[in-house]
Amino acid sequence: MTADDAPPTLHDDRLSAEDLLASPRGRSLVFGLALEQVESFPWTGDEEAPGAEAVVRNLRCLCPIAPTWSAVKEAMSDVVDAAVYWQPPDDDDWGTAEIGEVREALRPFAEMLVSTGLLDAWSKPLDPDDQWALGWDDKELNEVNGRHTGLPAVFDLETGPTDERIEITLTDLYPPLDEDGTRLPWGLDEWLADVLTTGTRYRHDFAKNPYMELSGEWWSTPPDGLWSSTGTWPDGTLIGVELVEDDFGLERARACRLRLRPDARIAEIRTPEDWADLCRRYPLDVTAQRRYVWSETTGRKGRWVIPDWSRVAEEFDGVHVGLAGYLRTAGAVIDVAEGRLGEESETIPTAGNTDDRTASLVAGWHPDTTYWLNNVIEAVTEVAEWHYDSDADRWVRG
Repeated sequence: MTADDAPPTLHDDRLSAEDLLASPRGRSLVFGLALEQVESFPWTGDEEAPGAEAVVRNLRCLCPIAPTWSAVKEAMSDVVDAAVYWQPPDDDDWGTAEIGEVREALRPFAEMLVSTGLLDAWSKPLDPDDQWALGWDDKELNEVNGRHTGLPAVFDLETGPTDERIEITLTDLYPPLDEDGTRLPWGLDEWLADVLTTGTRYRHDFAKNPYMELSGEWWSTPPDGLWSSTGTWPDGTLIGVELVEDDFGLERARACRLRLRPDARIAEIRTPEDWADLCRRYPLDVTAQRRYVWSETTGRKGRWVIPDWSRVAEEFDGVHVGLAGYLRTAGAVIDVAEGRLGEESETIPTAGNTDDRTASLVAGWHPDTTYWLNNVIEAVTEVAEWHYDSDADRWVRG
């Protein structure tokens, strides 16, 4: 994948049943829709979650029916809500062979979902004319946690089309400084320095005790101190307000429609190979601080890398993980290379490794999110308010 690569046609890039069944998030989507087709399962109510044998037995008793668009969107929201990268997944007690049986039992449901065409548009590349940056109102949550911060400055602006003489900056999307001196998170250079410093500290600890298990950061996103944006569903609802990993119950947002520089270079993460390609060309070893926490969610102990976003920025201005890309990649162990990438070090933990390959993980990305690594935001052309309507159980504008 290079900046000059032409994106594939929509037809070639559509999600297949095999794509869904091969990935954790894809299987979760299909499984959630299958559960909607029955009124009750033996494990409903207060009973414990079932083993694979019970799951397979019940799935085989069902005849797949075509889901509605609203059911698919709701199931996708449930998938994202349940995404975790710091603990074992819900099906942790299923062995590899049993997961294979569940996958085959889900195949008719996956094939039915794909045949509806409802997921076809999920493979589209980034639409530069439909990008919205979000500022969240987390005042109530902060007060619960003992922090007293005001609303981001964007909440002081009138909604609707903006006067381009009014400059809206990235800092407007973040709450103001609080008593503890909280500030806008750092950019790429500061982020890289922190990753390297933290990694060195962890590696020194492991050198003293090779069996030490320390939990560290679990995400693989660029730093928050960058512009990020999302698109909209066909009904106009912002994807980014409905699909949020690690959601703390946010219920109000201001959205800024962005005008991008027309020559912005976009890295499209459509498949695990796209992510692996970035990791091979711009590897950043994070084994020391990710090894334990990612072994919890994947069962794998070994060498881990993520893309060095400070170097990716030399080739690309933005990195887009679309809906299809998210379903194919999020939570899956992505094989990067045999052996090791980058500099060898005796302080990289290896005790108890399950393989000697290098792998990566897409973690913490919200579906259809683009992180902007360079300054390509020309203007904010519109401001809109969104809030969660608990009575209607949906996000509404205004």
